[in-house]
Amino acid sequence: MTEMSSALHPRLISDVRLADANAGDEPFQQAIRRTLGRLNGGIPLHDLVNAEPSLPPQDIKALLRSLDHAGLIDDDAPVTGRCGHEVILELEDIVESHCSATLFQNPFWQACLAARNPGDLPEKLVIGMIIENWHFLFRESYFDAPVLSYVPNTAVRLLLNQFFSEEYGHDEILLRALNFAGLSREDMRDAIPLPATMGLCNALAYWAHSDPLFFFSTLGLLEGQALKQDSFIDACERAQLPAGLVKPLKIHADINIGKGHGNLTRAIFQEIPMIDEATVARMKRQTRLFVELYDDFYTGIWRHYGSSEPLLLRRVSQL
Repeated sequence: MTEMSSALHPRLISDVRLADANAGDEPFQQAIRRTLGRLNGGIPLHDLVNAEPSLPPQDIKALLRSLDHAGLIDDDAPVTGRCGHEVILELEDIVESHCSATLFQNPFWQACLAARNPGDLPEKLVIGMIIENWHFLFRESYFDAPVLSYVPNTAVRLLLNQFFSEEYGHDEILLRALNFAGLSREDMRDAIPLPATMGLCNALAYWAHSDPLFFFSTLGLLEGQALKQDSFIDACERAQLPAGLVKPLKIHADINIGKGHGNLTRAIFQEIPMIDEATVARMKRQTRLFVELYDDFYTGIWRHYGSSEPLLLRRVSQL
C-alpha cells in the first residue's frame, strides 16, 4: 500500500464501527462510511478515489495508509491465470519461433543436415560434441537435483524423480564413446567444459533453484521433444563414422526416446492446475534467453572443435 498503485484492490479485514454523527459533519462521516464499505477487495484504488467526489483523493489515500499501517488493509488484487497445459503449448510456440531464427540456423546443425556421404561430418567435430555432452550430463545433478523435492505438487515431484532415476549415469554411456576416441576417465576429470557449456549448466541450475516452473519448461527442448530419432546420430551414420563412436550415442538416445523423456515437460504442466499471468509473462521473457544459451552451446562446439587445429582437451592441469 505504500506506493498506492492504482492496481491495488484494498480489502478491509476488520469491522470498523463509526459513532453516530451529532453535528454538522454527518455528510462527511457518511462518505467515510461508504468508502470503508467499498473496501471489499473487488474495487481498484482508482475507482475508490473517484467514488466519493466530496472527499479529496489525498484524504482517501491518507485514510487507507492509516488503515494499512494499523494492519487493517489487505491488498487483495484478483488473481487470474491459465491451466499449465495451455501455458506450455504457448511456450512451445515461442521456443519454436526462436529456434527457427537461431538454433535451426546454427552452423553445427547445418553441417549435420548437410552430411550425406562419408567424410561430410568431421570426426573431430563429432568427438567434440560428445565431449561437451559428457560435461553437460556429468553436471546434470546441478540442475535436476534441486527440483526433486518440489513441494507444491506431488504428481510433478514423482515425475521428476522417475526421470532422474532413468537419466542418472548417462555420462557413463558417453564415456564409452570417448574411450574409443582415446580419452580416459582421468582425461575427462582433468577437462574443462567450454564456456558456453558451463553457461548453459549454470543457467539451468539457477532456474532450478529459483524458478522451477520455468526450469520445467526447458526440459522439452533439452530432451528432444517429439523426436522419434536423433538427427545428430542420423548424420553420424550417413557420414559412416566408426561404430565405436556412434553406438553409445544410440544407446543414450534410445533410452531417452523409449522412456518418453521428450514428453516430460508436457506431462509436468498437465499436472499444474493454474499459473498466474505474471508468472506466464516472466516465463515468456526468459524463453528467448534460454534458446539463445542453447544456441550458444552448439556454436561453441562448432567454433572450438570445427577448427583446423588438433583436437585438444581444455585441461585443468595445463592452466
